[in-house]
Amino acid sequence: MTFFVPCYNEEPNIEGTIETIHEAATQVGVRHEILVFDDCSRDGTVEVVKRVAAARSELPLRLLRNAVNQGLARNFIDGAFEGHGTYYRLVCGDNVEPVETLVKILQNLGQSDIIVPYHTHVEGRTLRRKLISRLYTKLVNLASGRDLHYYNGLPLVRRRDVLRFHVEATGLGYQAEFLLRLLQEGRSFIQIPLTASDKEGSLALSLRNFVSVGHSLFKIAMRRLSIHLFGKR
Repeated sequence: MTFFVPCYNEEPNIEGTIETIHEAATQVGVRHEILVFDDCSRDGTVEVVKRVAAARSELPLRLLRNAVNQGLARNFIDGAFEGHGTYYRLVCGDNVEPVETLVKILQNLGQSDIIVPYHTHVEGRTLRRKLISRLYTKLVNLASGRDLHYYNGLPLVRRRDVLRFHVEATGLGYQAEFLLRLLQEGRSFIQIPLTASDKEGSLALSLRNFVSVGHSLFKIAMRRLSIHLFGKR
């Protein structure tokens, strides 16, 4: 199992994230590796990871540093090329997922090609963010013809599928694009309910991400239309 951990200025959180992943995987008995990708942090993120690696030699931890900022979607793909596990999942470097959440996901390992988490409750999320999230899900379902609960819940997938079917997208929209591409390819999936928490200062509502999401919705709809007209995946 490969855990991909993207970081940008996560000095206060990255050690906790590493410990959370290792504890959850150990509880479930899953062989794992933790790939921390530092995307040109300006704080002490790198130094913290190096210190943890030096002090905890038993941790299956690797640090990879980008010379220039690449963004989440590009790092997600690069992590799959660097990893060795059969399964692959992104865990955010801000340590918002508790051990219990990761344990619940890992307990379903092997039951399907994709494990799709969805949130029944998000602690700390404003009403505005909840409404935008629900609208986004409805728009993706409308564009794709699917009926999933949630598209940004960081699904667990087979690493080889990231290598073969990754999408050329940036920003948050890549998650929905990639997940739907796998479903169009006939991959099996299960959805599992989880609780989550939101961190103040999220960039999810930035103009850049709105543009990215709009572009992804257009591509999702066009791909669905292409399959309908020409029968091609």
